[in-house]
Amino acid sequence: MITATGFRVGELPLARSVHGTAGRTLHETWAGDGPQAYLGTSVTGFPNLFLLLGPNLLSGSTSAISVLEAQLAYLGAALRHPRREGHASMDVRPAVQAAYNTAVQEALRTTVYNAGGCSSYYFHSSGRNTFCWPWSTGRLTRSLNRFDAAAYTCRAPSTPAPVPAPRVVAEESFPADEEGITT
Repeated sequence: MITATGFRVGELPLARSVHGTAGRTLHETWAGDGPQAYLGTSVTGFPNLFLLLGPNLLSGSTSAISVLEAQLAYLGAALRHPRREGHASMDVRPAVQAAYNTAVQEALRTTVYNAGGCSSYYFHSSGRNTFCWPWSTGRLTRSLNRFDAAAYTCRAPSTPAPVPAPRVVAEESFPADEEGITT
């Protein structure tokens, strides 16, 4: 578990240190259009990574504590799933994350966060609002209320390669030292 604190609302310093399956860091993955995650929690290409207070989860009217409580319930269900099903990793499906983020950006289009013409830390340099949740707090908690395993690709643990049996070498193949003791 990695925890991080700070006051760079639009940045996640830890993103420079977390690498995904393609070898890129989270920072590199988010460099173009800005931070994106499914339910502000899971990022495709980063199996078993679950963010708290991730992209597009906060607003001016919702307590961060309410968001954290909902996310922790989601995370608990997400962590129980692979244990119960025998999976080693879970990665949110790219199409699921893309559809979710398209819906978020479309819903934000007419909100006060986007329509006011203001410049704020809500916006990534790409122009996308990567901070705000566009719907009600009730919808947020309902969205995080149940873990949907179908949104993820789950992988079973890989089986280790068989270990070859030790090779027995005859004692006489070892040279004797000057005292005649075989080593």
